[in-house]
Amino acid sequence: MGVGIWAIVGGGAVLATGGLAGALVPWAMSSFGTVVAGTGTIHAAAATGGVAALFQSTAATLLSAKAVAVGATLGGAAGATGRRVAK
Repeated sequence: MGVGIWAIVGGGAVLATGGLAGALVPWAMSSFGTVVAGTGTIHAAAATGGVAALFQSTAATLLSAKAVAVGATLGGAAGATGRRVAK
């Protein structure tokens, strides 16, 4: 595969991971949070090991343009270094 394909794979993997983390937030809040009528769901902060908060911060970080660009760069670099050199 070419370097460009590896860059797409790297950026896509970051997007997929961020999207999955974001999709898991409602499940984590209903599983680990406390529902308070009229307020919503209260859950522990990420710093104290809150699962929902960890998923929220992961999604927010990985769904940024900077994180996708880093993933694409690392994917492209992996593709470039993994190529065979012609003899």
